[in-house]
Amino acid sequence: MNMKNIAWVTAPLALSAGVIWLSAQTPTPAEGIKVGDLADKVQVREKAVLQKETELRQMEERLATLQGTLERDRADLQNREKTLAEGMAKLEALRTRPPIDSQLIRTYEQMNPISAAPALKELAALNQEVAVSLLAGMQAKKAAKILDQLASQDNPAKDAKLAAVLSEKVGITRPKA
Repeated sequence: MNMKNIAWVTAPLALSAGVIWLSAQTPTPAEGIKVGDLADKVQVREKAVLQKETELRQMEERLATLQGTLERDRADLQNREKTLAEGMAKLEALRTRPPIDSQLIRTYEQMNPISAAPALKELAALNQEVAVSLLAGMQAKKAAKILDQLASQDNPAKDAKLAAVLSEKVGITRPKA
């Protein structure tokens, strides 16, 4: 055999021996980390991620519940504000009274309370706001005498109620000193 043939036979044998020797060696990671340790770390991380996802879902549910409560409270507050605004508008409407001619006020003040009471009763039947404005413009003592006579008219229960309603409205509409 010549040299050329020997080289052709030994070269593949040497390569095969090198491959077998390399495959028999235990591979070592480049940084010295073992695969088992990496697997353990990955499992720990997966558990932590699952726990965080669970906590996140629970927090989202709580947030949705709180958001619903907030929306209900907001709607309730808006309803209360609306009711308050309507009440304030009604109160302001009660406080504003129609202007009454001062001559009419003086006329009622100069009338005998026995005669003024039925006239005031009829006026209240026609327009209660005008009657309230008239009483509010009068001197307190004279208005009191007329209301006293009004309460003791034909139907004391009904007339006393009318006197009370007129007095209440005068009290509401009279500006504070």
